[in-house]
Amino acid sequence: MRKLNALVIDGDSSSRHVVQKLLEQAGFTVEATSLGQEGLTLARKSRFNLVCCGDRQADITGSEFCSKVRAIPGYDFVPVIVLAAEDNSRTLKQALLAGATDIFSKDDLTELEIYIQRIVEREVRQLTGRVLFIEDSQVLQEIIIDLLTDMGLDVDSYTHAEGAWEAFRTGQYDLIITDIMLEGAMSGITLVRKISRLQGEYGSIPIIATSGFDNASRKIELFHLGVNDYVAKPIVREELRQRVFNHVVSYQRMLELRSQQASLYSLAMLDELTQLFNRHALREFAGKYFSEAHRFNRPLSMAVMDIDHFKTINETRGYSTGDKVLSEFGVWLKRFVRDEDMIARWASEEFVFLLSNCESSTALTLMERIQKRLEQFKPANVSITVSIGIATVNGHQKHSLNSLFELADSAMYRAKMSGRNCIRVYDGDEDELEPDV
Repeated sequence: MRKLNALVIDGDSSSRHVVQKLLEQAGFTVEATSLGQEGLTLARKSRFNLVCCGDRQADITGSEFCSKVRAIPGYDFVPVIVLAAEDNSRTLKQALLAGATDIFSKDDLTELEIYIQRIVEREVRQLTGRVLFIEDSQVLQEIIIDLLTDMGLDVDSYTHAEGAWEAFRTGQYDLIITDIMLEGAMSGITLVRKISRLQGEYGSIPIIATSGFDNASRKIELFHLGVNDYVAKPIVREELRQRVFNHVVSYQRMLELRSQQASLYSLAMLDELTQLFNRHALREFAGKYFSEAHRFNRPLSMAVMDIDHFKTINETRGYSTGDKVLSEFGVWLKRFVRDEDMIARWASEEFVFLLSNCESSTALTLMERIQKRLEQFKPANVSITVSIGIATVNGHQKHSLNSLFELADSAMYRAKMSGRNCIRVYDGDEDELEPDV
């Protein structure tokens, strides 16, 4: 873990001790003094990661201290904050003009505590991720690669856009940094344009464009093309470091959020026991099947499958065995359907197949195959049989999930009444019977 140290200068001993404690709790090593000149001496001797200064000391004002500490080599980009005892807009403005990074009230240090925590995260956190970096200056390339690897990032670097484009198409990245003026047939602008066209497919990977020409119209055009940030050369190391940190963290948080949303979606659409789609998912997606069948005049078949005597399995072998039967049976059933088909658990031991562009005869062949294979498959070491009903509609017929289910379900009940362990195809002449299941 990177060590952080802070300098606190405040003539108010009570305030100085409170701020010192906040910093130490956040992991800083703290040096504190009541005098501004002594603070400047300490700053010259050591490189502090954070400087906190009261708005008034016995020997120097906060504004004067900020101006003097900024003049010390190495303190150009160190956060220097002023702790104000009163809300004097003129004093605060002078401090900011003198080089203060921010100003906090001594009466409410909650904001200061949050600020300190963010500095710790920024300074200590090691990123993980992969950066695609394109720069044709060897010297600058080495400097930036050193910066990125120091942050914990893996870097794929290129001097020409052509190689970077091929790498982008085959790799996964968390950030792209590219010079827009590159040697070779493809410029950095062309690379950005090509990447932006694929953003919908590959995700919104952030892009930082760099250039030695700080031209306003060019920057605007790059933003139109899809870059997320623009850094003018000569590049300030600390500025680039913070921009990289912000973009990588934001992108990874976005990916994490998408993953969480996908997980929640899966929970809502999948049956927990069988890992098949549930009834809600079937209702959600069925409309697409019926719409395409009608639009392209294609047949659509549904098979309703019910495990025979499942109630007896639960009663004689226990509900845990019954659950295991369903779980293993659900995984096994997935082997028999195409990617364009859908299989869902409709109720306790009842399953529904929605078979796209599938004639009744083809659906019957598939169900016969499943029934034949089931003779050798024993989920949870239990022999089971199934009764199956099939119904098919042609594309020109107007049907819904519910209406087609009623037809296939009536055929399944006919299979039950026929002695179970068989298949029946709906032919429009089923009797309304209630079998003992």
